[in-house]
Parts: sequence; structure tokens; C-alpha cells
Amino acid sequence: MRSSPILSIFIVILMWNFLNSTCTIYILPSDRPKGKKSRGKKEIKLAVAYDGWVKRSPGSDEYITHNKIACAGFASSKEFKELVDATIAKEYNVDEIEIKIINGDGASWIKESLGEEGVYFQLDPFHKSQAVIKNVEDKKDAHKLIKMLDEGKAEESLEYITKLIIEQKDDEKQKEKLEKLYNYLVANKEGITPYQKREEIKIPEAPEGIEYKHLGTMENNIFDILANRMNAGKMSWTEKGANNLAKILALKTNGKLNSVVEAYFNVTISEEKLAEIKEEIKLSAADVNKKQKKAKAYHIQRGGMPFEGCAMTNSRKAIREILRYKCLSELKVI
Repeated sequence: MRSSPILSIFIVILMWNFLNSTCTIYILPSDRPKGKKSRGKKEIKLAVAYDGWVKRSPGSDEYITHNKIACAGFASSKEFKELVDATIAKEYNVDEIEIKIINGDGASWIKESLGEEGVYFQLDPFHKSQAVIKNVEDKKDAHKLIKMLDEGKAEESLEYITKLIIEQKDDEKQKEKLEKLYNYLVANKEGITPYQKREEIKIPEAPEGIEYKHLGTMENNIFDILANRMNAGKMSWTEKGANNLAKILALKTNGKLNSVVEAYFNVTISEEKLAEIKEEIKLSAADVNKKQKKAKAYHIQRGGMPFEGCAMTNSRKAIREILRYKCLSELKVI
């Protein structure tokens, strides 16, 4: 368990195929549900947790996440939340965690933990900007709106979109796109403002060497942990195979793959069992010097060659010669 003065944990929860993500798991035809139409695709969930950022090397301007852990697989929202909670509890002292920032794309299952003390949701910066670019045709309007969202001006952003909808009342297609964007942002309004700019979140001072930066590692983690391996060469998977490989890739990210493999292939004998084996060997060695009890003898009856000591005729000689090269059991009687 990672016990340290760290008080905050930043949790990035990711899901493939949401908001036109480019990562797709293709399920083999033999593994699709019978009697149901299937496009052969299935969403796989990935959760990544870390407690801050550190410099890649002393003097470097690049940062990497610190104490990163991951879990992945096919599961219902409830099951996956339990998996995430269990993974975090195994690696961190949960009693020391004061704040959890959940960064996600707005999917309902991501918000399962909201309502718990010290848990806050932030709308993923990449998906927030992607939604604007996709639904606002004018580049100047899109740039202005993204800037307002990054500054945490949620109300102003929604008012600006309302203004654009009124201006585009004659363009039904553009109007529908803007309404879609407006509804998306309203549904995730509590996560529009970046966590650093919220008054209700009191971020503690970071431990030495660790920094609390913006959240935005979502797409990179999808590629680095899952897509780079599972999407290479347009691969297809059985559901069971994809689920197992996703868990293996998560273990690799956690630095636990080697220890898990060793646990499966190396037999570890407990101290109690080892003491028991040593005692058995000790007793067996002592028995060697003991006088062996007289065992019962079972005499084997042996027979001689046929016609031994009898007068030899040509037929008797022939039989004896046959038996000299073959056992009686190998002879066939016609």
C-alpha cells in the first residue's frame, strides 16, 4: 500500500467509443450474441488513477503522472465502480485521501461516485473542446467559446450558445448542432469549471516534488494502455480474450504483471508447510537405521522346457525350437 503525505488523488475514468473516440474493440462473429443484430463492436472501460505530476527528469520541462494505476475490462457501471474502488484501496491508504477529482467525458456511469464526500467531477478538457469544434461551424465563435469554458465561465458559455442558436434560427442543421452542444454542457454543468478554479474545492499543498496540474490525460492513456496493443492491425477479439488482455495491460501499467505471472508459475511453500515437510524427511531418515522387519516371501514357480528328459521325436524337437524364440503367450492356437 502506498502510504505517504499525499492527500489528493486524481482519478481519470475513461471509456472507449464515447463521443466518437477512435478506439474500437471488434468482437469476432462467433462471440456475438445469437439472435441479435450486432455491429461487432463493444465498449471497454478503462480507469486510471494518480496522485499528481512529477518532472520526467531533473531540469526537464516534461511531466509524467505519479503513482499511476489502472484497471480495465468489460463490466456494468456498478461492477466497474467496485473494481476501481478496490484497485485504489489496494494501492493507497484511502483514509489519507481527502479529495478525489473524477475526470471524464460525461457518461452517466462515470458519475457513480458523485455524492460521496470529497468527490468532484470535471468534464474532460479534450472532450469539452471536441464537442464545441464539432457543433460550432464558425471557427471564431468556437475559439471564443472554448476560451470561456477553459476559464470556467459556465453561465456565460451557455448564454453565448443561446445567442448563437437565435442567430442560426433559419439554419435548421446548425441550430440542431448548437442545441446538442447546449444540452451536453447543461448535463455536465457541474464539471465545466476546471477543478483548480472552484471555490468549493480546497486543494491542500502538494508534497515536495509533486505538482497538481490540469487533467487531460484521457486520450493518451487510452492509446498507451489499450489501443496501441489491442487496435494494432485492425485486430478482432473474442469478448473473453479482449477482457483478459485488457486486465493484463492494466497490470503492466501498475508494474504488477511480473509478480502476478511469478505467483502463477512459481510454487511458493508456506513456512508451516515447509516445517511439516522437513519433519517428514527427518522421520524418514531415522527409519533407515532401523532393523527392517522380516517380510513374507512369495516363491515364484518356474517350469522347464516341454518334454525335458523325455525321448525326442521330430515333432517334440520342433515344438522346443519354436518355444526357444517365442513365449507361449505369443503363439496363436488355430
